[in-house]
Amino acid sequence: VIQAVTGGGFGGKEEYPSLIAGHAALLSWKAGGVPVKVIYDRAEDMVATTKRHPSRTRIRTAVKPDGELVAMDVVFDIDGGAYATLSAVVLSRGAIHAAGPYRCPNSRIHARAVATNHPPHGAFRGFGAPQSCFAYERHMERVAEAVGLSSVAIRRKNLLGPGDLTATSQVVEDQIDFPALLDQALEASDFEAKRAAFAKHNADPASHTRKGIGVATFYHGGGFTGSGEVHLASVVGVEALRGGRARVLAASTEIGQGTNTIFSQIASDALGVPYEWVEVAAPDTGRVPNSGPTVASRTCMVVGKLVQDAAGAVVTTLRKAGLLGEEHTPEQLAAAVDSYLERFGELRTFSQYKPPAGIVWDDKTYRGAAYAAYGWAAYVAEVEVDLVTYEPHLRGFWAVQDIGTVINPLLAAGQVEGGVTQAIGWALFEEVRWREGRMINNQLTNYIIPTAADVPPIHVAFAPVPFAHGPSGAKGVGELPMDGPAPAIVNAIEDALGIDVRRVPALPEVVMEAVLAKRAAAGEVQHV
Repeated sequence: VIQAVTGGGFGGKEEYPSLIAGHAALLSWKAGGVPVKVIYDRAEDMVATTKRHPSRTRIRTAVKPDGELVAMDVVFDIDGGAYATLSAVVLSRGAIHAAGPYRCPNSRIHARAVATNHPPHGAFRGFGAPQSCFAYERHMERVAEAVGLSSVAIRRKNLLGPGDLTATSQVVEDQIDFPALLDQALEASDFEAKRAAFAKHNADPASHTRKGIGVATFYHGGGFTGSGEVHLASVVGVEALRGGRARVLAASTEIGQGTNTIFSQIASDALGVPYEWVEVAAPDTGRVPNSGPTVASRTCMVVGKLVQDAAGAVVTTLRKAGLLGEEHTPEQLAAAVDSYLERFGELRTFSQYKPPAGIVWDDKTYRGAAYAAYGWAAYVAEVEVDLVTYEPHLRGFWAVQDIGTVINPLLAAGQVEGGVTQAIGWALFEEVRWREGRMINNQLTNYIIPTAADVPPIHVAFAPVPFAHGPSGAKGVGELPMDGPAPAIVNAIEDALGIDVRRVPALPEVVMEAVLAKRAAAGEVQHV
């Protein structure tokens, strides 16, 4: 099987295309074995293919008067649609993240995927974590309100740190200073000063806008959940070529996220040769080993580490053959490779995934180390809401995250900016409307996505804490920036208007209904 050039994935090309391929195979069989090509136009694609699982989350929390969390009881339900697809594993990740990045000694999480008459839902960037993140971050606002603390204070009081336990009783091994990361986001956005200034602005009855600023703190596990990476047993190879050049052999697919660039960087660094000397083989089952799917924020962290190890094994092989010293120049490695190839033939080395020591997971009890490492983040959103149209407009966004060592800052920042932009659509614009089990707004005229005019300046910063088991200390970044923007944005809307919005997208009509309900509860005269 040869992987053709593929566009962006974001989950839509993970497993559901195999069902469409099955349709093509059946049509070919019915037509007597002739080749069949199935093409969906945009409307058909939107109606028939998978989307993010709709969800409903209920959270009850016990908290001490000083704001310390004591217990959380979470019910996390997702709409799986008519067929299972990946609902079970989406549910798993969503449930594991449902208690948030907070210390809480007692947690109960009950998660269900429900069959409905909708087309099946499936993988989408974040894979269940954005849904549960939105719920727990909105809930933390209610907890703060109940105990009389600010949005920042309630989070700072309860953020996880090294040695703490997650909801699955995993000990946090990352040496993360989460309060410092939060402070970095608050300082970059001038959070406290703006919150005070916006309060004065919002008290002016002559103003036709209201301004707000909101924060969200969250985390995202990198790689497959639990024992998934062990079962995959991914393998990567590196082939040494004449002149010191090298070829990376991996099944991971370049879908616009920079896989080929990252693999070349990792391999060239491990080999001690220029970046230009490394190429990445096209994914082809006849040429490359199975390094697992290009999903789950695993490509750099998991597969990249295998690239590093396989490339390092090339150097080790040359040294054991007496052809290379402990220190070498690119030219010396090139001469050593040429000599080895002349004497022994081809030089290929392989590395297979092995879990880091202490990573133990029980699939039956859902206890233990759910992920080898987590990305940690604090995001801040600034909004301005028009009191005539009730449209929330984003005026600024700040994203600070720890993703371990940042191997390629430009690509990493692009991943964050893209994830935030995609999440803005989920938070404010993109509503799927159903009628009798069918999507009825399957055109870009009635399914609204954000344009460049809707995306504010996105300020990206990294607070790297190297991960001992990643390539040069790197962790995953692809899904993390999808999780936090929606709650940060809706928290900002609450700061602006004093309304409790508990769903996304926060469309203008949703905001208007909440404002009118607030006025009605206060006995104010309604003007619509």
